[in-house]
Amino acid sequence: MSGPIDYVKDGHIATIRMNRPEAMNAINISMIEQFDAVLTEAAADHDVRVLILTGVGKAFCVGADIKELKGWESDASLRERFYALAPSMFRKLEEFRTPVIAAVNGIAVAGGFELCCYADIVIAAEDAKMGDGHANFVGFGPASAALAPYLMSRKKAAELLFTGDIWTAADLADAGFVNRVVPSDQLETTVRKMAEKIASKQPIALAAAKALMRRAGSVDNSLLLSHAFESAQRIFTTQDFAEGLKAFEEKRPPVFKGR
Repeated sequence: MSGPIDYVKDGHIATIRMNRPEAMNAINISMIEQFDAVLTEAAADHDVRVLILTGVGKAFCVGADIKELKGWESDASLRERFYALAPSMFRKLEEFRTPVIAAVNGIAVAGGFELCCYADIVIAAEDAKMGDGHANFVGFGPASAALAPYLMSRKKAAELLFTGDIWTAADLADAGFVNRVVPSDQLETTVRKMAEKIASKQPIALAAAKALMRRAGSVDNSLLLSHAFESAQRIFTTQDFAEGLKAFEEKRPPVFKGR
């Protein structure tokens, strides 16, 4: 698929690349529509075990396209379409069943930072700059305000969101938001290696673990623990579980089929 979003599947790994480098991958309505469509495609493909999000060019994503936002004043339908489409895109990313890795290749602010909030793992280039930034011009980021306090300390999230400051990847690694900071020329290979490592695990177990982690903090711990053991019990009956035991006994890498 060509246009503002490039979608590529290679083995069990799917990659979504935001492809508006001339606009630093600013999000316009066309991008949201295509992003939403490829998320639907990837979610329906049960051969996909890991999803990578990244940007083409010098930026990961700088958020909403300001030029398009200016048009909202004269055409209210644009604003209505944006607020109808954006929550759907973010919801599909939030509910994506398999692990999501954000490969932050450059600046990630506003909506770009919010996309990282929905990733399970964030790996950033050492020269990447990240932050919500909404406070500087347009108020606050809904996804940032809702999710960032659970992804780093609440006080760090408050500082980042209230000041509108843009932090280095190292700063956000210290805050617990970024998993790894790597040299720019090693970003792609580092992310690919991690994606391949994760994709080699049991797909059913990965999906179950992700679903449980996403609910942590939002439901009673005793109830969540009960659900966790129910999920584990179901996994014990899968072919992949049996394959894992057999591979361990035979001292070889397991080959999981997602069954």
